Amino acid sequence: MMDLAGNLTEQLEELKMFQRVDQELGATLDFDNVLMLTMDWALRRTGAAAGAFVTFSEQDEQLRSLVALGYPNPRDKTWQLNRSIIGRAVRTRQSQIVTDLASDPDHLPEDALSETRAAVAVPIELRGKVIGVIWLESEIPDTFTAANVAFVQRLAQRAAIAFDHARLYREAARQADEMASLYTASRMISATLERPQVLATAAQALATTLRVSLVVIADYCKLKDEIEIVHAYRLATARRAAAVLPQIGSVFAIESLPEVRYTIETQRSCSYTVNARTLSETLRNFMIAHSVRSLLIVPLVTSPTAINMQQIDTVGVALVMESRHDRYFSEEDRALAEALGSQIASALRQARLYAEVRELEEIKSHMIRMASHDLRNPLGVAMSYFDLLIESLGEQNFSEAQKRYIQRINNAHQAMRTLITDLLTLEKVESEREGIWQEIDFNALVSAEVEAHRAAADLRRHTITLQLPANTLYVRGSAAQLRQAISNLMDNAIKYTPDGGLIQVRLSAKERRLLFEVQDNGYGISKERQDRLFSLFYRAREPGTDHITGTGLGLSLVRTVIERHGGRVWVNSEAGIGSIFSFWLPLAQNLNA
Repeated sequence: MMDLAGNLTEQLEELKMFQRVDQELGATLDFDNVLMLTMDWALRRTGAAAGAFVTFSEQDEQLRSLVALGYPNPRDKTWQLNRSIIGRAVRTRQSQIVTDLASDPDHLPEDALSETRAAVAVPIELRGKVIGVIWLESEIPDTFTAANVAFVQRLAQRAAIAFDHARLYREAARQADEMASLYTASRMISATLERPQVLATAAQALATTLRVSLVVIADYCKLKDEIEIVHAYRLATARRAAAVLPQIGSVFAIESLPEVRYTIETQRSCSYTVNARTLSETLRNFMIAHSVRSLLIVPLVTSPTAINMQQIDTVGVALVMESRHDRYFSEEDRALAEALGSQIASALRQARLYAEVRELEEIKSHMIRMASHDLRNPLGVAMSYFDLLIESLGEQNFSEAQKRYIQRINNAHQAMRTLITDLLTLEKVESEREGIWQEIDFNALVSAEVEAHRAAADLRRHTITLQLPANTLYVRGSAAQLRQAISNLMDNAIKYTPDGGLIQVRLSAKERRLLFEVQDNGYGISKERQDRLFSLFYRAREPGTDHITGTGLGLSLVRTVIERHGGRVWVNSEAGIGSIFSFWLPLAQNLNA
């Protein structure tokens, strides 16, 4: 009865102990804490002098200690799978209990402390696979009794679960960090459309995100089947690294770089070390010349666009290099690099398109200026000589029909001059830089334009009214452009209102915006013509307006100006009733309306 009572007491104490073990292991998701708690409990329960939590990597068959207690020096050690007691525990999936360490054929002196006489290696299994080993050492041969070993085996089962939870938590945290890094890097890369800045931020993002010493970006020319180095970046914190920046503009034939060809053709990243036996001579020489020990080749692949879902192309490669130490690029590293590579390729494509559009805009502006100049001079000569001819012949000598012909010629000359002027004005508006914009008193601008148009309105016997807010409204922009927009709307109102009409000009403010309106009681515009009203060269022909001249550029210029200033223009109109042309603009900051 006494033995039974003693066993029950011992089992009860062990249950309490495991309850505490479960509580402590379950209370933390910290990877290192799980390992430390496991080893602390193993040493306390068995009385071992030292021990280590050894992990096993099935991929490279490596055994490495993550936590070690009881050793005089920090223990960062590896064991051989085929010749070590720990390796034997992994191979056999059985606990190894050794009472005479010196006589064990798999024992190597460097695997344990010199005073160690006995050892136990208990495999840790999870989902049918060995993920590690609990290794314990003792100076006393009979330290590891059957009860102690059984305790360590049960501890290993609990540790495996806690270890897995901690691993999953750490993996989730790592992925969250990677996503945050990827998001930050993507924002950096796409923050500009200038190619040099895209290359610089892309290389920096790769270097900092993957924690490498050197990044090189190279363009790929499919026609020539070669790559050209266009940017090189060395991590600022790695200035003392041995890495040597390659020469910008260096060209390499893909024929001599099978590793690069493989990356381009498969659109998958690949890693290499300088000592790899399969490395091509060209790539090995490149790595040696630039003191690189490890290399990851990343394809810069564009993703499909909404216009062309088949548009996938490799625009280049990024060489992610480490010179300070040997670097193993994991699958996670490669996935992260490829995601960044896709962002870089898209940014480079956008930069190329932006450069092409800017070049076309420059060509267009040059052509407009050249054509307008070439047209203005001969037109001026033609108009001058025509006036001289009419004056020399004498107006009294012309019949009524001839006078009508002369008037039509003058109207055509004037229309051509107006068209040239409007084209030049539109081109100037589109090319003017925002950097020279200023804060403008919009009340004063509107008042000045209303006064400037009173003479033209008086000739048509129009009445113009002006309604301004009590407070001065300010906007940031180009006074010349905004003056032209206001002038064009008032010109339209005067021209498209029969004599004796009413034109009302209003300015107001609401919710950090100003609203400008020009209302007339003129011919109006039918609904079907309003959609195209602000298009280039479009004129809405309504009954009674055939005699009114115009180029169809005035309202297009208004839209261009207002949208460049961050606003919007629109019209409300009804044929035969009149029109209200309106636009809003954002008020200048730090100025109260």
